[in-house]
Amino acid sequence: MENSIGNNLPRVKVQNQFSIKEIVYKFGPISRIEIADRLGLTLPTITTSVSSMIKNGLLKEVEQDHSVKSLGRRTMLVDINENSRRFMGIAIRGTVRNGVIVDTRGHVLASLRDERSFSDYEASIKSAADLFSSLLKKANLIQEDIFGVGLTMPGIVDKEEGRLIIHPGYKWKDKNVMEDFSSLTGYKGMVSVENNTIARAYALVMFEGKVLEDADSMAYMFVSAGIGCPLLNSVKTHFGNVTGDGEVGHMIMEIDGDPCLCGNRGCLEAYSSEKTIIEKANKAMKEGKTPVLSSIYEKKQFLDIADVLEASEKGDEEVKKIIFKAIRYLGLAIANIENFVRPEYMVIEGKIFDVEENRKVLMNVVYKNLYRGTFQDLKLHFKSSDDLSGAVGASAVAIKRDLESFLE
Repeated sequence: MENSIGNNLPRVKVQNQFSIKEIVYKFGPISRIEIADRLGLTLPTITTSVSSMIKNGLLKEVEQDHSVKSLGRRTMLVDINENSRRFMGIAIRGTVRNGVIVDTRGHVLASLRDERSFSDYEASIKSAADLFSSLLKKANLIQEDIFGVGLTMPGIVDKEEGRLIIHPGYKWKDKNVMEDFSSLTGYKGMVSVENNTIARAYALVMFEGKVLEDADSMAYMFVSAGIGCPLLNSVKTHFGNVTGDGEVGHMIMEIDGDPCLCGNRGCLEAYSSEKTIIEKANKAMKEGKTPVLSSIYEKKQFLDIADVLEASEKGDEEVKKIIFKAIRYLGLAIANIENFVRPEYMVIEGKIFDVEENRKVLMNVVYKNLYRGTFQDLKLHFKSSDDLSGAVGASAVAIKRDLESFLE
């Protein structure tokens, strides 16, 4: 028994330290006594660990707010030292790579974008490696200044091994992303790999947690070239635990329906992804059904989702029909998720929902298809689309990994 306890002590110490960092990150500035109360640990244990982390530079002491009345000496609170570390996040997609350097609180200090389109994995990972070097140069930093790099991409990821299992859209399979990136850059620090939508969900919990209104479970739907919707539990007091891969883009919406890039038929992505919307709008334009979109296209080399949305807002009825049909399937998917899983909060990010009319159409479909027997109140938040959100999400994964590591 004694040997068992002795062998477990280092593990307990590591877990306690991460729990302390997690609590300080989510609720700081916070007193040592409150940390002890929240974690059920002794004050001496908290004091020892906090002192070590202050010495290390990860935490800092902050004097209690002067507006709080207090007799005698003011309590010294502890908080994350946002300037103690720098992290990098890079979102890898075939069509674009975005990269950011952030502080420990996720504030963007530098950003870069590579809009070259690649369909092969090797060119994309090489672009990410080049972005890494260019970002360091832009921020006047060296590799050793970066405490961790997060990489994200669509598809199913083995985050333990840093490996991409499959990206259906480009047929990328079994790619050792972590090893390839480290080899190309020579970076010796921690490299973390995660699915792009899961990373966005972590970023919301870590950097914008107040949005969640004390909810303890959250679904995060991201609509882009693909569609993801992971579920996170325990987000009220922790960074969250992910349930499943969130690949709702391949939820079957129509039996024997339209073909999907994954090889199945009737998938949500075959009806509602940006790629599908653009393809259907382009087809309608070639058939002479979209006068407004045609006039926009005259000044362009190719259509993107911004062009389609502009045409819709300017009254192109055929384009509007295409978008509304896509939204209908998305609304059905959201209602199914709500009926089955019942997350306390749902966040939706996608360029098509930057348009207020599209949000209203979605909500009408969702509410029409909710199961009324147990329906209480759906809390839904539309997050404005941001070209850097994937890279910021990647940086959140890197910060989370760093906080999970043990500090001597």
